[in-house]
Amino acid sequence: MLKRTCSVAGAVVLMAFGAVTVPASATAAPAVPKVSNCGEISAKPSGIVLSCADANTALETLKWSAWGQSAAKATGVFSENDCQPTCAAGMFHRYKAVVTLSAPKTVKGTKVFTKVRVVFPGITDQTNRTYTLK
Repeated sequence: MLKRTCSVAGAVVLMAFGAVTVPASATAAPAVPKVSNCGEISAKPSGIVLSCADANTALETLKWSAWGQSAAKATGVFSENDCQPTCAAGMFHRYKAVVTLSAPKTVKGTKVFTKVRVVFPGITDQTNRTYTLK
């Protein structure tokens, strides 16, 4: 009888401490990438500036339909200054756009998407574009 009691107690102790000995890396999900918006890191931003120096090209009113390990997808508005006659006097033109983030890389310890693909559905005067995020 004593032998059985010890084995049951031992099993309880092993079960209690067994969960503690599992390495965190074996159970943790991989980090979902974020996006760098001119150095500000976030997930699912409502806008992304594509030309950080002057903010003349941007994505606005983004609505995210997917955000995963290898890509993120959204719809929104692509906004670009025509810089005519100068950028200060130019006009912003806006187009509906489908946006895909891709090419995640670890930058300064954080996994971030580094490419943006912009597609202009049904718009014939614009060609699809790809940008590198910084």
